[in-house]
Amino acid sequence: MVRIATAVGAVGVVLGLSAAPASAHTISGPKPSNYRSRVVAIAPSIPGISARVVDLGSKLEVTNRTSTEVTVLGYEGEPYLRIGPAGVFENLRSQATYINRTRLGGSVPPDVDTAPDAVPEWKKISSGHSTSWHDHNIHWMQAQPPPEVARTPGSFHHLSQRNVILRYNDQRVAIAVALDWVPGPSGLPWIAPLVALFLLGLLAVVVTKWWRLLPALVVVLVASDIAHALAFEIPRPGGNLTKVLQFIGGNFVSIAVWAAAIPTVIGLVRRRAEALYGVVFVGLLVALIGGATDLAALWKSQLPDAGPAWLTRLEVAVALGLGVGLVAGALIRMVRTRADAPPAAEGRWLSLLVSGLSDAELDRIARDLDTDEVLEVAFRDLAARAAPVRAAFEAGPLAFVVTDEEPVMVWTLGRSGAPDALRAVRGQVEAPAAEIRAPFTVLLQLLAGTVMVDDARAGSRLTTVGDGALIAQLGPYLAERAPLTTVEGSAPAS
Repeated sequence: MVRIATAVGAVGVVLGLSAAPASAHTISGPKPSNYRSRVVAIAPSIPGISARVVDLGSKLEVTNRTSTEVTVLGYEGEPYLRIGPAGVFENLRSQATYINRTRLGGSVPPDVDTAPDAVPEWKKISSGHSTSWHDHNIHWMQAQPPPEVARTPGSFHHLSQRNVILRYNDQRVAIAVALDWVPGPSGLPWIAPLVALFLLGLLAVVVTKWWRLLPALVVVLVASDIAHALAFEIPRPGGNLTKVLQFIGGNFVSIAVWAAAIPTVIGLVRRRAEALYGVVFVGLLVALIGGATDLAALWKSQLPDAGPAWLTRLEVAVALGLGVGLVAGALIRMVRTRADAPPAAEGRWLSLLVSGLSDAELDRIARDLDTDEVLEVAFRDLAARAAPVRAAFEAGPLAFVVTDEEPVMVWTLGRSGAPDALRAVRGQVEAPAAEIRAPFTVLLQLLAGTVMVDDARAGSRLTTVGDGALIAQLGPYLAERAPLTTVEGSAPAS
């Protein structure tokens, strides 16, 4: 439980430190909305000059690929921006330079002369041919909706159409931008998929038979989150390099989560119990960043992602429903495993499980057991029982190979850092002096004492390799009926 609390606490710290600057999905980027801004005309049309609304009406982007510079006028008709072959320049004496800093507006410094007839002071801000800015003519600025929208939010409303003025040579070019209210769909139909995805994630972790599905679900969760993040970045302003840098900088938390998913999936494939901590970490952060922060996409009409709206909504549902289901299932399984794990000192638990069962009955029961969890406790007990013959392990450890697991599972019994102690570890830490290779059910019978090594070997139920003397010395201690032994000067085994 301490490790669970630590993992969840670490998630909270990461979110607290990164939420402000990050733009992962919609933490600080454009959010789903029902306000639609769109360029309806450029008059007169000039080849090489284009404009588009980006970030869901938050910004207007103008591109000039002609050989002549174009000037964007501010709110009082003053020169605001210059876009041309030499790059992009902003006028530090334009009121719009400061008001357009953020979507919600800004204030003009008191020591700056922003009179419409003030001599421009130009500052280069880019070497490109396009720029974008928060033009407050093209989006709704108030927290409350317009009166007509408040009266009938379920109806379409055309709110305004305003012009952003450019100067091209001696021509006045008007970019007409329309602002509309477009009602979104009902979010109620997504409740059923969210519940279904939650239950799928939960049961994949809790139900032992479904564990082979668990790595695939984590892959699906992360792949959907990656696709969602990429689709969010594609329509944003800027060139390809800018978008790549925005993606890395704005999604650094998500990138760390995606990286953490790799060892998590590997651990799940190998049936490692500690991989559940990775499931909690990955599932929780994907659910928060890709699901909870984008939840409004389920009932808003204007979405920041490229691609069809239904796909964006499905990605949000997968992130939230499947992510929360995996987290809940992992926490339940970890708590249940700790509560149900038999203390080693009580002994006899394997005998109670195995004694009196036919091979067919034991096979059926074994399919419902978590091999890793059962063997972790069983070999921990064995390490305590076998302390009197620890000297036999001087030549090397003994490997137990579970032959019917995919991939093959190995547990190694040998000396730990202290020369007077034995320890069982998952995996092969060094070349073993001997091996016992058997299916899971046969190992259960060996450790319960219902089958002896020689009998199982004679019946071709197991094979042994290497130092036969080591196996022979360990033989009397394999069965859990052998007494637990405490090494002199050490704490009791547990």
